[in-house]
Amino acid sequence: MATPLINGRAYDYAQIEVNILGVPVAGISAISYTEEQEKVNNFGAGSNPVSRGHGAKNASGSVTISMNDVEAIRDAALGGSLLAIPSFDISVTFLNAQKVVTHVLKNVEFLNDGVEATQGDTNLERAFDVVLSHIVWR
Repeated sequence: MATPLINGRAYDYAQIEVNILGVPVAGISAISYTEEQEKVNNFGAGSNPVSRGHGAKNASGSVTISMNDVEAIRDAALGGSLLAIPSFDISVTFLNAQKVVTHVLKNVEFLNDGVEATQGDTNLERAFDVVLSHIVWR
């Protein structure tokens, strides 16, 4: 007896649509983003914590983009440098038929710029680190 797909279709990379500067970018082969927040126990009388303190949040990420799309993004930059592009949002939409989910990376800026090419490459692409203010998860 075959087991049914209890959880339906999994989220996968083929479902992702990424928009940078309001334009869908097909040449993104990887995207990564995270938020971190310091959380510490506060102590008083006794050996157990009496409360917990929360520090500031920090968000960061990276995108791996093909040279074709990098050059299209450069058109929006003063002098063609990714570092000169003012803050922008990146939306990442997971087009899963069961539940479409969109994450928005807010106030993104590139932290580096450059090109990587090696003999034999058939698709030039490069990973770029980005800084962002926060992530809207839904």
